[in-house]
Amino acid sequence: MSLSFPRLAKQRTRGDFFLSLGALIAVFLACSTVAGGPVYLRSLERVGMADVVKSAGPYNKNVIAISDWIPLEHVEITRANSVVDSAVNEQLEPLIERRSTRIKSRPHFWGLDDGDPNTRVETVRGEFASRAYFHEMEDLRDVVTYVDGRAPTSNLRIDGDGDRVVEVAVYENRSRGIRHGEVLEDLSVGDLVLASSVSRGFGSVKAEIVGIFAANDLSDQFWLGTPSAILEPDPPMLFGGRDQPIVLFTAEGAIAPGLGPSNAGLPMNYMRVLFIDPEMISLTKPGVFVAAVDHFEEVVKADLPLVKTLSGIRAATERMETKILFLRLPVLLLAAFVVTVVGYYLFLVSGLIARKRAYEIAMLRSRGLSIFQIFWLQIIEGLVVIVLPALIAPLLAAFGIGLAGKLPVFKPLTGGAYLPVELSAFVWVWSGITTLIVFLILLTQVLIVARSGITNVDRFRARPDRPPMFQRFYLDILVVILGGFFVWEISTRGIATAHKDGGIATDVTLLFAPVMLLISTALLILRLFPVMARLSYSIATRFTSASMAIGFWRLGRDPYWYSWPILLLILGTGLGVMVGTLGSTLERSAREQIFYDNGTNLRILPGGMSANVDSGDIAQIEAVDGVNSATLAFRQIARFGTTNQGPTFKVFGVDSERFGDIAWFRQDFSEKPIDDLLVSLNIASSKPAPLILPAGTMKITVWTKQQPYVADHFFWIVLKDVEGRQVTVTLGQIGDRWSEQSGDVPLHLVDPIEVTSLQTFMQAGGDGGAPTTWFIDDLKAIGPDFEHMMLDFESEGLWTPLPTSNGLDDTYVDATEEPGVGEFGAGVGTVFLERGTIAGVRGIYRSATGEPLPAIVSDNFLGLTGAVLGQPVVVQIAGGFVPVNPIETASLFPTLDPIDRPFMILDVETLLDFVELRGLVNIHANEIFADIDPINHVEITEEIRGIYTGSSIWDRRARLSQSVIDPLTVAGWRGMSIVSLIIGGLALLLGYVTYLLANSNRFTHDSAYLRAMGLSKSGFIRSAFVEHGILWLFGCVVGASVGLFASRMAVGAIAYSETGRALLPPFILETMWLPLWMIVFMVLSAGVVVVGSSFVSFLRRPLHELTRSGD
Repeated sequence: MSLSFPRLAKQRTRGDFFLSLGALIAVFLACSTVAGGPVYLRSLERVGMADVVKSAGPYNKNVIAISDWIPLEHVEITRANSVVDSAVNEQLEPLIERRSTRIKSRPHFWGLDDGDPNTRVETVRGEFASRAYFHEMEDLRDVVTYVDGRAPTSNLRIDGDGDRVVEVAVYENRSRGIRHGEVLEDLSVGDLVLASSVSRGFGSVKAEIVGIFAANDLSDQFWLGTPSAILEPDPPMLFGGRDQPIVLFTAEGAIAPGLGPSNAGLPMNYMRVLFIDPEMISLTKPGVFVAAVDHFEEVVKADLPLVKTLSGIRAATERMETKILFLRLPVLLLAAFVVTVVGYYLFLVSGLIARKRAYEIAMLRSRGLSIFQIFWLQIIEGLVVIVLPALIAPLLAAFGIGLAGKLPVFKPLTGGAYLPVELSAFVWVWSGITTLIVFLILLTQVLIVARSGITNVDRFRARPDRPPMFQRFYLDILVVILGGFFVWEISTRGIATAHKDGGIATDVTLLFAPVMLLISTALLILRLFPVMARLSYSIATRFTSASMAIGFWRLGRDPYWYSWPILLLILGTGLGVMVGTLGSTLERSAREQIFYDNGTNLRILPGGMSANVDSGDIAQIEAVDGVNSATLAFRQIARFGTTNQGPTFKVFGVDSERFGDIAWFRQDFSEKPIDDLLVSLNIASSKPAPLILPAGTMKITVWTKQQPYVADHFFWIVLKDVEGRQVTVTLGQIGDRWSEQSGDVPLHLVDPIEVTSLQTFMQAGGDGGAPTTWFIDDLKAIGPDFEHMMLDFESEGLWTPLPTSNGLDDTYVDATEEPGVGEFGAGVGTVFLERGTIAGVRGIYRSATGEPLPAIVSDNFLGLTGAVLGQPVVVQIAGGFVPVNPIETASLFPTLDPIDRPFMILDVETLLDFVELRGLVNIHANEIFADIDPINHVEITEEIRGIYTGSSIWDRRARLSQSVIDPLTVAGWRGMSIVSLIIGGLALLLGYVTYLLANSNRFTHDSAYLRAMGLSKSGFIRSAFVEHGILWLFGCVVGASVGLFASRMAVGAIAYSETGRALLPPFILETMWLPLWMIVFMVLSAGVVVVGSSFVSFLRRPLHELTRSGD
């Protein structure tokens, strides 16, 4: 009697129905994930491209080549068309609906023939005279209707004067009331136009008007969105006004032979338009389209003179390509986790099947079946268990992806419609590869068992499990080493890196690095678990009850059996953490990058005539309805120290009172909140009262001397008027004896006028100043009818020396006044001047404290410069030396990149006032930060744009909508998260239930003997709680912990690569715990139900049945 393999396979499948069903589901999940991943990404890609096409509109989708330097000759036109067409590669060709060549001549002076043969046709010339343009447009006749006459032909005729006459048509709206010199002309069918080129003084061409047409649809894409520029062009804006031009449309192929001889050598305006089918673009991969357009541009620019290409949709498509890239990376990462969980579930099921069939296979081998026949039997079983789900899985995955468009997460993109699905044969290739891998896993387990005899099988069953093969051969150590290599690779260079040309390259293999980290950690823990289990058993037997000790005894006696669920729980809970962390963290990080770079919800970088801003600009902006607040800011590169060798840094001046109220600032940027940081910069309240000259002051006088005497050492006083103008008034050479010196106040200064600093000047550079002591007393303001004492230096102590090239080397003190110096008083100002200067300038300025400007510096500023908190230093800002005192540090501050350059934060008003003390430089704030009402955001922003035309306005809301983290990306991540949670959770649930059922069968005999020995029901419950609870808690805690670490590594790698450098600000891991709690609850519930059901079934069965041999 021959053995029927199909029948045997059928019987075996029925006998192991649950395990076979588990294998079938595992194959289905694996194939759905592997085959459905590319389909899902392609669907999102099509949705994104459809949005690009919709946003571009009907006119910006085309590809156009334009040149103004191709000669108006038939050969050159033909060659140009050939070059453009040859630049279209096989990827761009299917997208083109039609082509259209447009040729427009240079301007011509023109005149109308009055029909009198005795009268010579005169062309009206002059700067303001109307021009005529000849225009040939391919396919023009398809989009116009002739209201009079007919369409022109390409036939040329020679008139009685021997001139060529070309047939033309005119647009009806530009055929009447054309100002031509001193008259208004109406163009009619039959009129003869004489035209001569403006660019040259000889040669002419005649054009006969044979038709007048109207456009069928001015919104037709044929007109490229600007029909008036083609049909009714406006003349250039000239003072006095030029008359409107006329456009004479020729037939196809007529402009070159008709105008070529009279325009020989003159270039034309050449345009070839490739009309792109929007439907085909939406079906094209963004990278393919961008590469095709780039190739087109490269070829055309190489072969045509000074040509430029236009493709309004290319930039949007390139942005979409970047969005798809950063959508793809997290999706593939989640898919890698899902495949790992499903793969391990499959490995678990196949191992249990092989373990259960070990005795059966050994019997078949003992009765003569060869290894090949066992192999053939597995193939027959695999037809149903493996091949069938592999064929169906791509179809069901595609159906599910299309149906996902109905989900709330996708509704903003699809409008409630289905996601577009694109199936290709390649999908089944992926499914086939997955099937082959699955079959090899199943076959390997069976072949290992097939080599054992019945005796070996009985011996293995009677003993605890041996260490897994991967531990016996140290394959787990190899995996750990490989995982470490993956982690090192992803940590050092990331999954994606940015090139210098702006392109981004990805290494998809590194997507498995977080998975490898999870698996490596789990394998290391499995190495430690047997030791931990046996140790816990030895302790538990001494300090716990017998029923609980039984649970510890099972864990300690057979720890390798329990490695199956531990690894499964680690992978499953790790997936739950990854699902809850990846999308949330990336979405938040991308938004915070824009928040950080923008500073506030509106950042204005004035340009053109408004490059400098002041308080008047702030008042103008705050007058706009909806603007809550606006502040000045100053940004510039500065240098540390007093030499040109000092390191550079970025100085950022902000309004210390109001910037903190409107800026975005994260708690981890500094140890203190932003308000507490900035309040330390506000020293406005400690400023002394300004020295204001009385209105009408004409002269300033002061008593002064120096000891020792320094030749060519002059006394300066710096004044500043209400309009911000600064002037240096010189009082002449400083003598070696007390004398009253004076200087005139410039008449153009507007009151009130402030004395900002007192200075000396000598021809010296750097530290070439001559040391001396400078004395000052009795500063007076003199007008027509008054003499006012401004300052008598009576021990005020409100003056501080200016920093010099040698730092803070000068000193100011109040000294006792000598008799006979000026008006009677007790003191004079004394300045000890050392060698340091500011381009020869030394001096003093008003300060209540005499302290340097307080500053906040970046953490790396101190390390780079050697500065110390609380110790004053001198820096160079806008060409001047500024004393600063670093009093606080911050790791980050909005809009500043400490990696690029260290930074320093100062109060903007204090900084600008100090730099202007020298009187040799005027600096102004150069940025504005504003906070506006979010309700009328768009209207307010547009009104501010109208105020600051030519300026850059960074709109936070607009930048968020254009970032790579847009609704498509977020929906893609969340959609994949849902799918990952469902597939991974299902695999985890089925795997855990499978293990619990197998565990129940495995320990049936042990439990029966314990029952016979008197173990109570509550004892069984406590034993099961210890046995399964420890595994559940251990696997979930380890999986969640390692999942968080793997999530941080994955996010860091992906986010790092978006710009080719580290994120600014660094991301904060944000975990949504719901997926993890769902998985934990699901596994816990399944464990309670399965263990409880098995326990009830166990108690109901007679002992003699439970003690029988066999599974």
